[in-house]
Parts: sequence; C-alpha cells; structure tokens
Amino acid sequence: MAKKKITITIDTDKVAAIEHFVQGSPASSVSAWIEDAVSAKLHQTERADRALRWLVDRAREENPGEWEQALAAAEAADRRHGFAGDQEQSAA
Repeated sequence: MAKKKITITIDTDKVAAIEHFVQGSPASSVSAWIEDAVSAKLHQTERADRALRWLVDRAREENPGEWEQALAAAEAADRRHGFAGDQEQSAA
C-alpha cells in the first residue's frame, strides 16, 4: 500500500511510552507502532459505525414514529446547543 509522510504532534510522555514499547516488540519503528495503532482505531471505529447503522435501521423499521420523534428531539437539542444542522442526520 502506498504511504504518505505526515507530521503529527504528540505529548512527549506518550512518545516515550511508544518508544519503550517499540523496543522488543514486533513493530520495527515508532512509525510502524503508530500505524498499527491507527489501523486498530480505524477498525474499531468502522465496526462501531456498522453497529450503529444497524441499530438505526432497526429502530426506523420497528418504530418509525418513535424514531422520527427521537430524531426531532435530538435536532432541537443540537440547535439549543449551537450545533449546525443537517450533519448527515446523526447516524442516518
């Protein structure tokens, strides 16, 4: 897979911990360790997104009226707290 060099800023204590874990680990470098961590986080996020979408689809199918009421209440709360509207309808 193609790679792209980027610059990130991380707290020095976290860098020290990563460097410690890289020693004696399968990760060949700090970059490899961070790439593994990012891959794990992406997998976790994608899995959570799939689960959430499944739950939303199920709620819409089983209780369409309640779903619309809940969505309207969430949108009203967003407006009260200053969040912009029309943000992909919160897991829609």
